[in-house]
Parts: sequence; C-alpha cells; structure tokens
Amino acid sequence: MLHSIFKTSRILPVLFVPLIALSLGAAPWDDDDDDEDEIELEEAEVFIEFNFTDGDIGIQFFWDGEAWKKMSIKGPHGRTVLRVKSSGYLADQGLAEGFFESNEPSLDELSMEVFFERFPAGEYEFEGRTVDGDEIEGETEFTHVLPAPPSNLWPADGDDVDHWAPLVVTFDAVTQDLDGQPLTPVLYEVIVETEGDILRVLSLILDGGVAHPAVTIPPEFLTPETEYKLEIIVQEESGNKTIAETEFSTL
Repeated sequence: MLHSIFKTSRILPVLFVPLIALSLGAAPWDDDDDDEDEIELEEAEVFIEFNFTDGDIGIQFFWDGEAWKKMSIKGPHGRTVLRVKSSGYLADQGLAEGFFESNEPSLDELSMEVFFERFPAGEYEFEGRTVDGDEIEGETEFTHVLPAPPSNLWPADGDDVDHWAPLVVTFDAVTQDLDGQPLTPVLYEVIVETEGDILRVLSLILDGGVAHPAVTIPPEFLTPETEYKLEIIVQEESGNKTIAETEFSTL
C-alpha cells in the first residue's frame, strides 16, 4: 500500500508566547489521590530515532487522548523522565496531544551504549490530569531494537537526474536489526524535499513487507537545477526508526 503527502509551505518568522511549563526530573506537582476511574490515553508512544547517515540518536515521546492539562512519564524504574504542565487559559482549554523530541547528539558525543543506559528498555507509564480534574494514563513498552539502515539508495549521493521525467526511488529491503537479528519493518517512509524561500516536501509510505521497495516521484514535483534531499525512514513494530539520507540534483 502506498500513501503520499505533498506539502508546500512558506517559512515565516513566528513569535511564540510561553504557555507550557516543561521540566525534566523536577519536583513533583501536587496531585489529588481520588479513587475515580482513570481515563486511558488513546495513544502513548516512546521510541528512538537513529539517523545512520548523520550518526546521531534521540528519543521521542508522543501521546494523544482526552483534553489534558498536565502529564508526566516515568521509566521502568519509576524515575520521571518528562513532566509537562499547562497554565492559565491553556490549562482551562486543555491540550489534545503531546509530542517532545530530545536533542540528538552525535555518537561521538553520546555512544549508543550510554544512550541505552540513560533510557532503559521496559514499560514507560504516562500519568496526568484532564481539564476536568480526572486522572488520565497510558503505558507503552520501549525497546532498544533498531532496524538496520536501508542500503543502495537511488538516487545516490551527488547524482544528477532529469527533472522532466518521473523519478523512481529505490533501495534494498531491510531484513535485519542493527544486531543482525531477523526483522521485518512495519513501514518505510520515503521523503523528498527541497528548501528555499518555500519548503517543498513529498512524503510516501510503503508497507514494510515489500521485497523490492520503489516509489515514483512525479515530475510535477521536480524543478530544474535544484538540490533535493532523499530520506528513507525504516520503522519497526515498537515505533523505533532508522534513517538513511542522500542528496541529489536535477538537471
């Protein structure tokens, strides 16, 4: 199955007003210990993003559910790793979802072994409060399984392609994790983008079980004498992702 997302957006300066108080490992807030039934989050995810090409790694958190005003996430040893609290009118209105992405230091600065010690595998618990004061919770199993990077990307780094012809992006199917154990991805995401005054992004999703991954980029997306970045994201069942990238140009 193939899905596509074609985005064109103009980059504009934005003024952000601080509405969310965010702390890592800070002192806990006061919570009522009522015995009401807890509401389950619709989604609760903790996963790794490893960029094989750039050699960097980070952790990401995502949740979605009934409107909430504060949320905390605890690791498998009960230690809080993330705490978010809205205030003022935003607390009254509530937030529908949350997404946070850590810094992604290079493996020269932070080895994968130290990263895994910092964020151990196991169950991560989400606990928060809705705008009505009810408890809301969720949990997810976080693993250290990472797909091996896709190889033989085409266009390869530095290639030139015709802008007037459909571009067929190809790469080898991923069949193992980084440790060489058998693995079948749940999906591949193929992203082609170019930056300038206008950011143009084409994203296509492929089923992870295809034997010979290939997607066609329509010529309408390509412009002459332009530099593009090709990004292949491999995602395994826990949500962990490995990325490989190349850069190419049109004639």
